[in-house]
Amino acid sequence: MRHLSYKTNYNVVILYQNSFHDLENCLTGARLARYQAASREVTREKLLQGSHFVYRALKELGFAEEICKQAFSVASTYLIPLPQGHISYSNSSNYHVLIYSPNGLCGVDLEEYRNRSEVMYDKFLGHQAVTDKKLAFYKKWLEKEIRFKCPSTSQVTYKLFDDYLLGYFFEANSEVIHLYL
Repeated sequence: MRHLSYKTNYNVVILYQNSFHDLENCLTGARLARYQAASREVTREKLLQGSHFVYRALKELGFAEEICKQAFSVASTYLIPLPQGHISYSNSSNYHVLIYSPNGLCGVDLEEYRNRSEVMYDKFLGHQAVTDKKLAFYKKWLEKEIRFKCPSTSQVTYKLFDDYLLGYFFEANSEVIHLYL
C-alpha cells in the first residue's frame, strides 16, 4: 500500500482533537529547549501534544521514521525538511491541524471562534461597514497568519466547525482531501 505522500495530485488537511491522555515526553534538541523555557503549563502541553500530532500526521503521509521523529526535535514544524512537498501547522485550544501540499507552498491557521469586544473588532477591522464583525475579524486574522506562513496566499478557504474557524491556502490548485486522526 502506498501512503498519501505518493498521491501527488492531492493537497491534504489533517485535523486532530486532543484526547487529553498522558503523552510520553520524548522531546529533544531545540524542541525540548522551547518546552523547558515555557513559563505556562498550557504552553508545555501544546508543544508536547503538537509534537505527537505532527509525528502521527507525517507517518500518515508516509514519510520515513527519521523525518517523522524530527517533530520531537526541531524548534518549529516548518523547519522539518521533507524530501517532497511542504507542510504548515497550527493549533488552537483543543485542535491541531497540519496541511500538506506535494506541489507548492501552503499555509494554515486555526482559531477558536469566540466572541471578542466590539472595540477589538473595530481596532482590527477599522470602521468598515460589515454585517458580521466577528466573522470578518476572524477571516482577516486567519488570512494574516496564513500569509505570514505562505506569502503567495491569494484565496483562503474557510471552514467553521465546533466553535473553531479553520483557514488554509494551497499554492497548487489540486483536489483537497480531509483526514481526521
